[in-house]
Amino acid sequence: MSKIIQFSTIGTLMSGYCRGERYLSDICCCKSFGLGCSEEINGELTIYEGITYEATAGEALHKLTEQTMVPFLQITAFNPQNIYSVSDITHKNAYEILLQFIQLDNIFLAVSVEGVFDHLMIRRPHRIKAGNRDIHQITNTQKVDKHKMLGGRLIGFWTPELYGRISVPGFHFHFIDKSKKISGHVLEFYAQQASLAFEEKETIEITNPTSTLYKKIKIDIDQLDDIINRVEKS
Repeated sequence: MSKIIQFSTIGTLMSGYCRGERYLSDICCCKSFGLGCSEEINGELTIYEGITYEATAGEALHKLTEQTMVPFLQITAFNPQNIYSVSDITHKNAYEILLQFIQLDNIFLAVSVEGVFDHLMIRRPHRIKAGNRDIHQITNTQKVDKHKMLGGRLIGFWTPELYGRISVPGFHFHFIDKSKKISGHVLEFYAQQASLAFEEKETIEITNPTSTLYKKIKIDIDQLDDIINRVEKS
């Protein structure tokens, strides 16, 4: 059973530290499966079969080179224990559906949902041209797209609430379509029929940024949980 490898934390990212400090080549491997974001949150990253795709509003979906530096990444080698055919799966009932197969409240899971999505809502950030922007400005200006009858795969993780400042609590999904042309952070989904696969992860290995700038940032713990919920879940 492989582990989740993570660079930085969602708490750090939501506190506004979006500087790329780790090369993809230092994190990803040919079997990598996961998600993240690019520097200054210029794009949502989806990693599938070791290839990293960047989804940015106004740009065609494109691959990133191994020498790209990122501020946050969460990956694993995905070898699902079982694959189940499920019906009427949505962002609202995915927990209950998974609960039929595994008790997930206190464990980490890598999760894939593959099929034709009757409804899918995803978002992508715009690339910043100059200057800086805070996390709220990024969120408020992202492009939201709705799709119907789109074939592809949700790639993501389930994180227990206990670890909600390390990773997004609950489900965190990104999407990539079959043609590798459409991708982004998932807000809503519904599939009448889909293949559900998951793998329990007993270990999560986190590497923090090491720059002086990172060590000096102030993280407001009192506001952090609310920021993560508003930015990642809505």
